Amino acid sequence: MEKIRLFVGVALLFLGTSIAVAQSDCNPCEQVCGSESIFRLPLTFNGWIDTGVYTNSHGFNNNGPMHTGSQRRTDFVMSQLYFGFEKEMNTRRGFDWGARTDFVYGAHAGSMQTYGDETFDFGWGANKHGYEMSAYKLYGTLGYKDLSVKVGKFVTIIGWEESASKNNFFYSHSYCYWIEPATHMGVLADYALTDRLSLSAGWVTGEDSSFANPNDNGAILTGFSYSLTENATVYYAFNGGKQRYIGAVGGIDAWNDYFIQSICLEWMPTERLTYVLQYDLRNDNVRGGARTSAYGINNHVLYKLNDQWGVGARLEWLRDNGAWVHADPADYYQITLGLNWNPRENVRIRPEVRYDLSNGSKPFGPSAVFGGYPDVDRHSHQVSGGCAVIVSF
Repeated sequence: MEKIRLFVGVALLFLGTSIAVAQSDCNPCEQVCGSESIFRLPLTFNGWIDTGVYTNSHGFNNNGPMHTGSQRRTDFVMSQLYFGFEKEMNTRRGFDWGARTDFVYGAHAGSMQTYGDETFDFGWGANKHGYEMSAYKLYGTLGYKDLSVKVGKFVTIIGWEESASKNNFFYSHSYCYWIEPATHMGVLADYALTDRLSLSAGWVTGEDSSFANPNDNGAILTGFSYSLTENATVYYAFNGGKQRYIGAVGGIDAWNDYFIQSICLEWMPTERLTYVLQYDLRNDNVRGGARTSAYGINNHVLYKLNDQWGVGARLEWLRDNGAWVHADPADYYQITLGLNWNPRENVRIRPEVRYDLSNGSKPFGPSAVFGGYPDVDRHSHQVSGGCAVIVSF
């Protein structure tokens, strides 16, 4: 709790200082630097409350792996209470700087912490209801024209889905999402080489980890985006290096050499229709242990009916050679159908229904996390669904 109080205190101090400077009529640098001084601190704030329920046709007390951001029981939960502060960066005249601080509390926050090495915000606010707190984003940026450098904890560039629920069409996540990192801590540079090609490169402390173990964690994070046409963009990202997992194997430390790459094609043939094709590949070598791998293809088809309604479908195949979805190697298939309804500008309702099928394992049913049952009580297929409501502010 002391860590949480200290962190919230720093954030509030940053907020108060920023507002005071932004509202000040006198800036000592204005006469020298011009009216758009880099020392001005216009601060923006955004956030949302995401609540919902998810259940399954078998009536089990958990929905199985790789669904929502937690293995929470099938009752009504507050998934995310999200609030963020940002000093935006504008480099059109030269140098500028920026900063971003986002906190999350709720059932999804545990999967947004630095759980990779169990440091920094790991375990913040944990309680018996499965709610936790995360400093999801905490970074500063420096920029000059087309170049920007980000330092701190930031969201991964791997994949297409995000942990922040407002940025996703569906309530649940794909299998590909769960073999990807959620966040990194380190340094990442972005450079717009041309109007069509942007490059990213940096060093991070592995995946979902912090600066606490710099001698144990270290990885490359790099990628690019290229606009094929005005309506189609290709994204590629790679993350590879070493990662120290605390208590990952039998309650002891384990070191892992890993790499993961993701290729995404985002195509908008019309103003209403969006298609996303994603391919992920991951390999892990536990030092002194086994090698694991997973790879899959994920498709999103989203269509905007009007300003209030949107429909979507997600179709996916993932091959897991053991350890990610279930201990047994298997092929996983899922199809998700969903709606997005915006009755008001700041309200979004996301109902969905999902079907999962596994060829080679039985991942659906009571798990050891919730008391444990033998495999005879588990299934290789499942129908599930739920509804979430997001209120933005």
